[in-house]
Amino acid sequence: MPPSKERPFYSAALTWIGAVALAVLFCVALRRPPDGTDHGALAQFIGRFHPLLVHGPIALILLVPILELAGAFPRGGHLRQAAGLVLGLAAAVAVAAAIDGWLLAWSGGYSGRTVTRHMWGGISLAALCVAAAGVRRISPDRPPWTAAYRLLLASMVLLMLWTSHQGGELTHGDTFLTQYMPDSLRSILGIARPRPKPVPAAPSPASATVFAVRIAPILNRNCVSCHGPEKVKGGLRLDSYAGLIKGGEDGLVIAPWLPQKSELYRRITLPPDDDDAMPSGGKKPLSPDDIKRIQDWIAAGASDLQPSG
Repeated sequence: MPPSKERPFYSAALTWIGAVALAVLFCVALRRPPDGTDHGALAQFIGRFHPLLVHGPIALILLVPILELAGAFPRGGHLRQAAGLVLGLAAAVAVAAAIDGWLLAWSGGYSGRTVTRHMWGGISLAALCVAAAGVRRISPDRPPWTAAYRLLLASMVLLMLWTSHQGGELTHGDTFLTQYMPDSLRSILGIARPRPKPVPAAPSPASATVFAVRIAPILNRNCVSCHGPEKVKGGLRLDSYAGLIKGGEDGLVIAPWLPQKSELYRRITLPPDDDDAMPSGGKKPLSPDDIKRIQDWIAAGASDLQPSG
């Protein structure tokens, strides 16, 4: 098709708008990274659309190479125009998802290494989409399989897979995707089998405290995935006694001898559909026995020195 008659979806103006939006987001994310502090209800409301937006670019990015390959055949010329449309949509939604993702992380009280990796992966992916759309637009009169365009498409797919994996770790834990991967696929991808979690040694009489024996295992099973080193929600760390007693951005979560006035106890006893319930995100609530152990421990003073009877 002659270049004068092709009407690509991405105009120069839209390409530049996407590039400028990403440049602004890059600067803002550097100056205002997720710091584990809540920043307003309206920002959180808008940011919580991120899980909805983020699924759009995934399907569109995977579809672009398929359409480009099909369009290389004599009867598939019309698919090349469809590839341009899909790539334009992928870039637009990827930019929106990256902006909304930063807003969610910054305003929702998130921090941690995995949160940061996922955020920058999303920003970089959006930048690759905009760059690929711009490169494709430069030469609409010939097959766009230039070396630069091929490299951009391959990078988009690989980075999309990596960034999606980081998002999965935030939601489901770091072994959710690979836990049941067949050994043959592990060998091809160079992924080691997850090491069995070591069975903690029986505490010595001097260290056999109620916290170490009864409370810490409950927190590790149910709470540390959102309140640990990789993801720190609300500035609260629950992977140690010091972090538990320190509390989070909203203050203390343990009131010794007063379970009913302890924020931790209040949240684990809320109905699962309550926004403040813990664990959040649809995870399985604590069992009645676990709740009772935490209640009794707080009522006894919430000490890390109380010996286990």
